Amino acid sequence: MSVNAVRHALTRLHLLAGFLCLADGVWAQPLAVVTEQGAHAVAMVDLSALSVRRQVAVGEAPAGVAVDVQRRRAYVSNAEGRSVSMIDVDHDSVLLTRALGAGPVGIAVDPARGVVAVADWYRNSLWLLSADDLSVQAEVPVGRAPAGVEFSDDGRRVYVANRDDNSVSVVDIEARRESERWPVGDHPFGLRLSPDGRQLWVTNVQSHDVTVLDTAPIAAAGRTLATLPVGHRPYCVAFAAGRAFVTNQYGDSLSVIDATSRHTVATIPTGAYPEGIDALGDRVWVVSWMDEVLIALDARTLKVTARVPLGSNPRGFGRFVLAE
Repeated sequence: MSVNAVRHALTRLHLLAGFLCLADGVWAQPLAVVTEQGAHAVAMVDLSALSVRRQVAVGEAPAGVAVDVQRRRAYVSNAEGRSVSMIDVDHDSVLLTRALGAGPVGIAVDPARGVVAVADWYRNSLWLLSADDLSVQAEVPVGRAPAGVEFSDDGRRVYVANRDDNSVSVVDIEARRESERWPVGDHPFGLRLSPDGRQLWVTNVQSHDVTVLDTAPIAAAGRTLATLPVGHRPYCVAFAAGRAFVTNQYGDSLSVIDATSRHTVATIPTGAYPEGIDALGDRVWVVSWMDEVLIALDARTLKVTARVPLGSNPRGFGRFVLAE
Protein backbone atom coordinates (compact mmCIF):
# COMPACT_ATOMS: atom_id res chain seq x y z
CA MET A 1 0.00 0.00 0.00
CA SER A 2 1.35 3.44 -0.93
CA VAL A 3 2.01 6.15 1.62
CA ASN A 4 -0.89 8.19 0.24
CA ALA A 5 -3.21 5.21 0.50
CA VAL A 6 -2.19 4.70 4.15
CA ARG A 7 -2.78 8.37 4.87
CA HIS A 8 -6.18 8.19 3.20
CA ALA A 9 -7.17 5.15 5.25
CA LEU A 10 -6.06 6.81 8.48
CA THR A 11 -8.01 9.94 7.60
CA ARG A 12 -11.13 7.86 7.04
CA LEU A 13 -10.63 6.15 10.41
CA HIS A 14 -10.23 9.50 12.17
CA LEU A 15 -13.34 10.84 10.47
CA LEU A 16 -15.30 7.73 11.43
CA ALA A 17 -14.17 8.07 15.04
CA GLY A 18 -15.26 11.68 14.98
CA PHE A 19 -18.71 10.78 13.71
CA LEU A 20 -19.07 8.10 16.38
CA CYS A 21 -18.34 10.71 19.03
CA LEU A 22 -20.14 13.69 17.57
CA ALA A 23 -22.36 13.99 14.51
CA ASP A 24 -24.34 17.24 14.15
CA GLY A 25 -23.79 17.77 17.87
CA VAL A 26 -24.95 14.26 18.79
CA TRP A 27 -22.90 12.34 21.37
CA ALA A 28 -22.56 8.55 21.28
CA GLN A 29 -20.64 7.60 24.44
CA PRO A 30 -22.17 5.91 27.47
CA LEU A 31 -23.42 8.64 29.75
CA ALA A 32 -24.32 9.41 33.35
CA VAL A 33 -26.89 12.12 34.01
CA VAL A 34 -26.29 13.22 37.60
CA THR A 35 -28.51 15.73 39.37
CA GLU A 36 -26.61 18.47 41.19
CA GLN A 37 -29.02 19.81 43.76
CA GLY A 38 -26.94 22.74 44.93
CA ALA A 39 -26.15 23.86 41.38
CA HIS A 40 -29.76 23.54 40.12
CA ALA A 41 -28.31 21.57 37.23
CA VAL A 42 -27.40 18.14 35.93
CA ALA A 43 -23.91 16.96 35.03
CA MET A 44 -23.66 15.13 31.71
CA VAL A 45 -20.77 12.77 32.43
CA ASP A 46 -18.98 11.02 29.56
CA LEU A 47 -18.26 7.61 31.09
CA SER A 48 -15.65 6.76 28.46
CA ALA A 49 -13.64 9.95 28.93
CA LEU A 50 -14.43 10.06 32.67
CA SER A 51 -15.21 13.75 32.55
CA VAL A 52 -18.18 16.11 32.67
CA ARG A 53 -18.84 17.17 29.09
CA ARG A 54 -21.47 19.74 30.02
CA GLN A 55 -23.50 21.08 32.94
CA VAL A 56 -27.14 21.69 32.01
CA ALA A 57 -29.30 24.05 34.06
CA VAL A 58 -32.71 22.66 35.08
CA GLY A 59 -35.20 23.60 37.80
CA GLU A 60 -34.56 24.37 41.45
CA ALA A 61 -32.89 21.65 43.56
CA PRO A 62 -33.07 18.66 41.19
CA ALA A 63 -32.97 15.28 42.95
CA GLY A 64 -34.43 12.37 40.99
CA VAL A 65 -33.44 11.24 37.51
CA ALA A 66 -34.53 8.57 35.03
CA VAL A 67 -33.03 7.85 31.60
CA ASP A 68 -34.82 6.54 28.50
CA VAL A 69 -32.50 4.89 25.98
CA GLN A 70 -35.24 4.58 23.34
CA ARG A 71 -36.15 8.27 23.29
CA ARG A 72 -32.63 9.43 24.21
CA ARG A 73 -34.11 11.46 27.01
CA ALA A 74 -33.49 12.04 30.70
CA TYR A 75 -36.27 13.08 33.08
CA VAL A 76 -35.38 15.10 36.18
CA SER A 77 -37.48 15.97 39.22
CA ASN A 78 -36.85 19.49 40.52
CA ALA A 79 -37.87 19.07 44.16
CA GLU A 80 -37.94 22.72 45.24
CA GLY A 81 -38.80 23.99 41.78
CA ARG A 82 -41.97 21.87 41.81
CA SER A 83 -41.37 20.77 38.26
CA VAL A 84 -40.02 18.05 35.98
CA SER A 85 -37.50 18.68 33.19
CA MET A 86 -37.01 16.61 30.04
CA ILE A 87 -33.48 16.61 28.60
CA ASP A 88 -32.23 15.64 25.15
CA VAL A 89 -29.16 13.60 26.15
CA ASP A 90 -27.59 13.71 22.69
CA HIS A 91 -27.58 17.49 22.51
CA ASP A 92 -27.32 18.27 26.25
CA SER A 93 -30.33 20.55 26.17
CA VAL A 94 -33.57 20.95 28.11
CA LEU A 95 -36.52 20.29 25.83
CA LEU A 96 -39.26 21.07 28.32
CA THR A 97 -39.86 21.86 31.98
CA ARG A 98 -43.35 21.20 33.31
CA ALA A 99 -44.72 22.52 36.62
CA LEU A 100 -45.82 19.60 38.76
CA GLY A 101 -47.27 19.12 42.22
CA ALA A 102 -45.75 20.21 45.50
CA GLY A 103 -42.52 18.26 45.82
CA PRO A 104 -41.49 15.82 43.05
CA VAL A 105 -38.67 13.55 44.22
CA GLY A 106 -38.41 9.97 42.92
CA ILE A 107 -38.85 9.42 39.19
CA ALA A 108 -38.83 6.47 36.79
CA VAL A 109 -39.68 5.88 33.14
CA ASP A 110 -41.11 2.96 31.18
CA PRO A 111 -39.87 3.51 27.61
CA ALA A 112 -42.11 0.83 26.08
CA ARG A 113 -45.34 2.37 27.35
CA GLY A 114 -44.08 5.92 27.26
CA VAL A 115 -44.94 6.65 30.90
CA VAL A 116 -42.98 8.69 33.44
CA ALA A 117 -43.86 8.09 37.11
CA VAL A 118 -43.06 10.81 39.65
CA ALA A 119 -43.44 10.53 43.44
CA ASP A 120 -44.76 13.73 45.04
CA TRP A 121 -43.34 13.93 48.56
CA TYR A 122 -45.83 16.48 49.90
CA ARG A 123 -49.00 15.42 48.08
CA ASN A 124 -48.57 11.73 49.00
CA SER A 125 -49.22 10.79 45.42
CA LEU A 126 -47.72 9.36 42.24
CA TRP A 127 -47.97 11.36 39.04
CA LEU A 128 -48.17 9.49 35.72
CA LEU A 129 -46.93 11.60 32.80
CA SER A 130 -46.45 11.17 29.07
CA ALA A 131 -42.80 10.50 28.24
CA ASP A 132 -43.22 12.53 25.05
CA ASP A 133 -44.53 15.85 26.37
CA LEU A 134 -44.85 15.45 30.18
CA SER A 135 -48.60 15.90 30.02
CA VAL A 136 -50.40 14.54 33.09
CA GLN A 137 -52.20 11.23 32.61
CA ALA A 138 -53.19 10.63 36.22
CA GLU A 139 -52.46 11.38 39.87
CA VAL A 140 -52.65 8.30 42.09
CA PRO A 141 -52.78 8.52 45.93
CA VAL A 142 -50.10 6.43 47.66
CA GLY A 143 -48.54 6.44 51.14
CA ARG A 144 -47.01 9.30 53.08
CA ALA A 145 -43.79 10.94 51.83
CA PRO A 146 -43.24 8.78 48.75
CA ALA A 147 -39.63 8.70 47.54
CA GLY A 148 -38.14 5.96 45.34
CA VAL A 149 -39.99 4.77 42.24
CA GLU A 150 -39.46 1.67 40.10
CA PHE A 151 -41.40 0.12 37.20
CA SER A 152 -41.97 -3.61 36.97
CA ASP A 153 -40.25 -5.25 33.98
CA ASP A 154 -43.52 -5.47 32.07
CA GLY A 155 -44.43 -1.86 32.85
CA ARG A 156 -47.80 -2.80 34.33
CA ARG A 157 -46.92 -1.85 37.90
CA VAL A 158 -45.02 0.89 39.65
CA TYR A 159 -43.44 0.34 43.07
CA VAL A 160 -43.26 3.38 45.36
CA ALA A 161 -41.34 3.61 48.65
CA ASN A 162 -43.52 5.41 51.23
CA ARG A 163 -41.03 6.72 53.76
CA ASP A 164 -43.40 7.79 56.53
CA ASP A 165 -45.68 4.74 56.22
CA ASN A 166 -42.91 2.11 56.25
CA SER A 167 -44.42 0.56 53.16
CA VAL A 168 -44.22 0.10 49.40
CA SER A 169 -47.23 0.97 47.26
CA VAL A 170 -47.94 -1.10 44.16
CA VAL A 171 -49.68 1.05 41.53
CA ASP A 172 -51.58 -0.60 38.70
CA ILE A 173 -50.75 1.43 35.58
CA GLU A 174 -53.82 0.43 33.55
CA ALA A 175 -56.29 0.91 36.42
CA ARG A 176 -54.37 3.97 37.65
CA ARG A 177 -54.81 3.10 41.30
CA GLU A 178 -52.91 1.57 44.19
CA SER A 179 -53.59 -2.17 44.08
CA GLU A 180 -51.49 -3.33 47.06
CA ARG A 181 -49.37 -2.02 49.90
CA TRP A 182 -46.47 -4.07 51.28
CA PRO A 183 -44.86 -3.51 54.71
CA VAL A 184 -41.08 -3.02 54.84
CA GLY A 185 -38.58 -1.60 57.35
CA ASP A 186 -38.40 1.88 58.90
CA HIS A 187 -38.38 4.83 56.49
CA PRO A 188 -37.88 3.18 53.09
CA PHE A 189 -36.33 5.51 50.55
CA GLY A 190 -34.63 3.85 47.55
CA LEU A 191 -35.68 0.66 45.80
CA ARG A 192 -34.56 -1.41 42.83
CA LEU A 193 -35.68 -4.59 41.08
CA SER A 194 -33.27 -7.49 40.89
CA PRO A 195 -31.99 -8.19 37.35
CA ASP A 196 -34.51 -11.03 36.89
CA GLY A 197 -37.37 -8.82 38.07
CA ARG A 198 -38.46 -11.32 40.71
CA GLN A 199 -37.32 -9.41 43.78
CA LEU A 200 -37.64 -5.83 44.94
CA TRP A 201 -34.84 -4.61 47.21
CA VAL A 202 -35.85 -1.67 49.43
CA THR A 203 -33.42 0.42 51.50
CA ASN A 204 -34.77 1.35 54.94
CA VAL A 205 -33.05 4.50 56.18
CA GLN A 206 -34.13 4.36 59.83
CA SER A 207 -33.78 0.62 60.52
CA HIS A 208 -30.44 0.44 58.68
CA ASP A 209 -31.41 -2.58 56.60
CA VAL A 210 -32.73 -3.77 53.25
CA THR A 211 -36.06 -5.54 52.77
CA VAL A 212 -36.10 -8.09 49.95
CA LEU A 213 -39.62 -8.62 48.59
CA ASP A 214 -41.11 -11.28 46.33
CA THR A 215 -42.71 -9.46 43.37
CA ALA A 216 -44.89 -12.38 42.19
CA PRO A 217 -48.31 -10.95 41.22
CA ILE A 218 -50.15 -13.58 43.29
CA ALA A 219 -49.73 -12.56 46.91
CA ALA A 220 -47.93 -15.18 48.95
CA ALA A 221 -48.02 -15.70 52.68
CA GLY A 222 -44.41 -14.56 52.92
CA ARG A 223 -43.94 -11.55 50.65
CA THR A 224 -40.80 -10.55 52.57
CA LEU A 225 -38.01 -12.92 51.62
CA ALA A 226 -35.31 -11.40 53.82
CA THR A 227 -34.30 -8.44 55.93
CA LEU A 228 -30.60 -7.70 55.49
CA PRO A 229 -28.60 -5.51 57.89
CA VAL A 230 -26.34 -3.00 56.12
CA GLY A 231 -24.55 0.21 57.09
CA HIS A 232 -25.83 3.41 58.68
CA ARG A 233 -28.68 5.10 56.78
CA PRO A 234 -28.86 3.04 53.55
CA TYR A 235 -30.04 5.18 50.67
CA CYS A 236 -30.08 3.37 47.30
CA VAL A 237 -29.25 0.00 45.75
CA ALA A 238 -27.99 -1.25 42.37
CA PHE A 239 -26.95 -4.62 40.91
CA ALA A 240 -23.87 -5.79 39.01
CA ALA A 241 -21.87 -9.02 38.66
CA GLY A 242 -24.38 -11.01 40.73
CA ARG A 243 -24.11 -8.61 43.64
CA ALA A 244 -26.22 -5.90 45.24
CA PHE A 245 -24.49 -2.64 46.14
CA VAL A 246 -26.09 -0.46 48.83
CA THR A 247 -25.03 3.11 49.55
CA ASN A 248 -24.82 3.80 53.29
CA GLN A 249 -25.27 7.55 53.48
CA TYR A 250 -24.14 8.11 57.07
CA GLY A 251 -21.67 5.21 56.96
CA ASP A 252 -19.70 6.72 54.06
CA SER A 253 -19.62 3.24 52.59
CA LEU A 254 -21.06 0.61 50.28
CA SER A 255 -22.44 -2.70 51.51
CA VAL A 256 -21.78 -5.42 48.93
CA ILE A 257 -24.18 -8.36 49.12
CA ASP A 258 -24.23 -11.63 47.17
CA ALA A 259 -27.61 -11.37 45.43
CA THR A 260 -28.20 -15.14 45.55
CA SER A 261 -27.09 -16.11 49.06
CA ARG A 262 -27.86 -12.61 50.42
CA HIS A 263 -24.69 -12.71 52.49
CA THR A 264 -22.60 -9.56 52.87
CA VAL A 265 -19.41 -9.85 50.85
CA ALA A 266 -17.73 -6.62 51.90
CA THR A 267 -18.17 -3.09 53.19
CA ILE A 268 -16.23 -0.59 51.10
CA PRO A 269 -15.35 2.99 52.12
CA THR A 270 -16.58 5.64 49.70
CA GLY A 271 -16.77 9.39 49.62
CA ALA A 272 -18.79 11.24 52.22
CA TYR A 273 -22.57 10.74 52.04
CA PRO A 274 -22.88 8.30 49.13
CA GLU A 275 -26.40 8.56 47.72
CA GLY A 276 -27.31 7.66 44.14
CA ILE A 277 -25.93 4.48 42.58
CA ASP A 278 -26.26 2.80 39.20
CA ALA A 279 -24.41 0.20 37.15
CA LEU A 280 -23.39 -0.52 33.57
CA GLY A 281 -21.88 -3.92 32.85
CA ASP A 282 -19.39 -4.74 35.60
CA ARG A 283 -18.86 -1.14 36.64
CA VAL A 284 -20.78 0.51 39.48
CA TRP A 285 -21.18 4.28 39.67
CA VAL A 286 -21.63 5.95 43.07
CA VAL A 287 -22.52 9.60 43.70
CA SER A 288 -20.93 11.18 46.78
CA TRP A 289 -23.08 14.08 47.93
CA MET A 290 -20.55 15.73 50.26
CA ASP A 291 -17.34 15.00 48.32
CA GLU A 292 -19.09 16.04 45.09
CA VAL A 293 -17.66 13.22 43.03
CA LEU A 294 -18.83 10.30 40.87
CA ILE A 295 -16.96 7.16 41.88
CA ALA A 296 -16.36 4.24 39.49
CA LEU A 297 -16.06 0.80 41.11
CA ASP A 298 -15.18 -2.54 39.54
CA ALA A 299 -18.05 -4.81 40.63
CA ARG A 300 -15.86 -7.94 40.63
CA THR A 301 -12.61 -6.75 42.20
CA LEU A 302 -14.36 -4.11 44.34
CA LYS A 303 -11.60 -1.64 43.50
CA VAL A 304 -12.23 2.03 42.83
CA THR A 305 -11.11 2.73 39.27
CA ALA A 306 -11.91 6.42 38.84
CA ARG A 307 -13.31 9.56 40.46
CA VAL A 308 -15.01 12.27 38.41
CA PRO A 309 -15.47 15.70 40.05
CA LEU A 310 -19.06 17.00 40.02
CA GLY A 311 -20.88 20.20 40.88
CA SER A 312 -22.57 21.25 44.10
CA ASN A 313 -24.39 18.58 46.15
CA PRO A 314 -24.92 15.84 43.55
CA ARG A 315 -27.70 13.32 44.21
CA GLY A 316 -28.27 10.98 41.25
CA PHE A 317 -31.41 9.52 42.84
CA GLY A 318 -32.68 6.95 40.33
CA ARG A 319 -31.42 5.26 37.19
CA PHE A 320 -28.93 7.75 35.79
CA VAL A 321 -26.64 5.68 33.52
CA LEU A 322 -27.47 5.58 29.81
CA ALA A 323 -25.76 3.13 27.46
CA GLU A 324 -25.09 4.00 23.81
